[in-house]
Amino acid sequence: MSNFPIVATVLSMVLGLSVTRLLLGALTVFRIRRNAAPDWVALVWAVMLFTTQMDFWWAVNSLPQVRATFSFQEFLLLVLLALALFVSSALILPSRSEDEREGLGVYFEQDGRYALLFLSGYYLLGFIVNILLFGVSPMALWGAFDVVMIVFPLCVFAARSRKAYALLTVAFAPLNIADLVISLVT
Repeated sequence: MSNFPIVATVLSMVLGLSVTRLLLGALTVFRIRRNAAPDWVALVWAVMLFTTQMDFWWAVNSLPQVRATFSFQEFLLLVLLALALFVSSALILPSRSEDEREGLGVYFEQDGRYALLFLSGYYLLGFIVNILLFGVSPMALWGAFDVVMIVFPLCVFAARSRKAYALLTVAFAPLNIADLVISLVT
């Protein structure tokens, strides 16, 4: 008997909270736009995070075609994926206007960039899930692509100059789009 309805329900609850949190952050940025300058870097990461959330939610709905049942440990791995996206969403944009008094750029440098650690964690967990749950070879081309997806947000997190993390953000955007296209096609 398939336990997919349970898996899908829990993952959808966490993903729903994740999307809600990200959208509330975007509304906060909009509401305080007159007092605090928006920053394109944080907003680009928020958009990429949103597309990643939607991609994962779409993939969850495809799980029954790949696998009918999941053990509790496998279920927990999938929940960890959703939780990584939630924490990333909670950090990337401010939730209160008090958090952004000095502008979104300062918020991103002080707090928002920590979201990228959890985004890298999401990609790393996805890499592990693909190997353990779905038997995909890590030596395939997708494995190298996933490593790039894991490392890029870490590099942005570690970059100290605005110019460096802005350039890395611009370079990551097409990779994020390619990842989305690849996962929707396969």
